[in-house]
Amino acid sequence: MTKPGRCEACGGERVSKAFDADEPGFCVARCRDCGLGRTCPDVPDSDILAYYPQTYYGRGNVRFNRLFEAMTRLFQRRRARVLVRLVAPGPVLDVGCGRGFLLKYLQGLGYEPHGVELSDLAAAHARQRLGLDVQTDDFLQSRHEAGRLRAVVFWHTLEHFRRPQAALARARELLAPGGFVAVAVPNSESLQARLFGRHWFHLDVPRHYFHFGTRSLRSLLEAEGFRVVKLDHFCFEQNPYGWLQSFYNALGFTPNLLYALLKNESARTMRLRRHPVQLALTALLLPVLLPASLALTLLEATLRAGGTIEAYAVKAGGASGNR
Repeated sequence: MTKPGRCEACGGERVSKAFDADEPGFCVARCRDCGLGRTCPDVPDSDILAYYPQTYYGRGNVRFNRLFEAMTRLFQRRRARVLVRLVAPGPVLDVGCGRGFLLKYLQGLGYEPHGVELSDLAAAHARQRLGLDVQTDDFLQSRHEAGRLRAVVFWHTLEHFRRPQAALARARELLAPGGFVAVAVPNSESLQARLFGRHWFHLDVPRHYFHFGTRSLRSLLEAEGFRVVKLDHFCFEQNPYGWLQSFYNALGFTPNLLYALLKNESARTMRLRRHPVQLALTALLLPVLLPASLALTLLEATLRAGGTIEAYAVKAGGASGNR
């Protein structure tokens, strides 16, 4: 393993290999001071798009079957309601906005929506069907006016940055005094992450360059001039499924087989017909593993060790922009 260097969150030098990833040729290194994990080696910018093929998004950016697509929209509404309680109406930027549902809901609540996406393919739905302002650009070089935004949202996108500290510094530059940054990331300090290790569903190597925990995320936010005002460890959208799929992975099933089953056919990268026995066993185990996953989600949230973290932080050095 190439020596990963100093920790991006705390600056510590005690960074060493934690485990090999399921993806061949990669491992996860971890800082022994703050717990921040890092994928090694990281994929250069020139090569990373190969890990985001059309099947990653699905035809028309529709990734899941109809039931789960409907649930996705409900979860986006919930995100919008959380932001409304913290952020006064004004311009907001969603970094990695996907199909733009969060921005559309915020627009209906009186906010001025803006988005940034990795590719034209990813931005197509938000632009063409929802009529939103979405740039296809490097966020670090995005053409937004400094000091104007009320909020910048990194919803499961900060871990996709090779330089997360630079992304947060850019967000601070764009925010008005008292503006908020909203960050959701998988929690590498969670019970499920510690139990499953390389089989943890939310690891997603090599697309996730970094693997945050509560300590490292707070350290990074504070180092870039933010004050954390809210931390949430319960997420019904992400955490129960993190347990469920990780159980199957750890039992030796083809990695993320159930996830592929739940996807729209155009978003699948594996042929399900090749795994009839595993699919049957998946169905047989579901009545046991699903209730266990729900119970463990409640337990980990109570222990402040949820599978994902939602952090809301205000730009330090200015009056709060909340309601």
